[in-house]
Amino acid sequence: MNDFIVYKALGDSLTVGIGNYFSKGFVNRYAQRAVETLQLPVRTEVFAKNKLTSDNLLYRIQDEKVQSRLMTANIITITIGGNDLLQANETFLHSFNPSVFDEVTFQFYLNMMSILSEIHYLKSLHPTPYIIRLIGLYNPFPHLSYSDFWVQRFNDILLSFKDEQTQFVDIYSYFIYAGEHLFNFGRLHPNKYGYEVIAEATAASGFEPLKQAIWSHKA
Repeated sequence: MNDFIVYKALGDSLTVGIGNYFSKGFVNRYAQRAVETLQLPVRTEVFAKNKLTSDNLLYRIQDEKVQSRLMTANIITITIGGNDLLQANETFLHSFNPSVFDEVTFQFYLNMMSILSEIHYLKSLHPTPYIIRLIGLYNPFPHLSYSDFWVQRFNDILLSFKDEQTQFVDIYSYFIYAGEHLFNFGRLHPNKYGYEVIAEATAASGFEPLKQAIWSHKA
């Protein structure tokens, strides 16, 4: 175990921090919570892009340069899936064929399975303790009658990948019950309060087995 924590943040606009003007996004906030809990410095690197889909993320982590960076990670957070649904909704509004949501949901499952398998494989080549946090989706368009169903389907998929290293971070209810308070003026992305909620919920999912590894290293 190093004398510092390596944190890699993967994903879409939430990992970029879009909508959080004049303030840091959830990544830096979460990293600070890791510092406070683990009592070690955290080195953060972000691999994120606005409008990234799960197809794009799967392609990106197959890049050798990205893979070499992921191997050393102790903490990995992933925000993905929102743009998959947004693209499906655009197609639906032109075709009114609901099967588009079934197709994108199945593809999301396959992509997530491949993404996580790739990460676990990379970590097996560099066997240091690590955790993965899959940050769930919120619903920016609750006025659409069908939106909640598909957002929850995507969250159920993310939850299904829970294992010893991997936890699902449920942020859905915070954004539903807080209403406009957590969104920026465009309502698609969080504001600083929304990113604070995401950071807090992610930290609340815990830091095991990192804490145990650090304790053993210091003993």
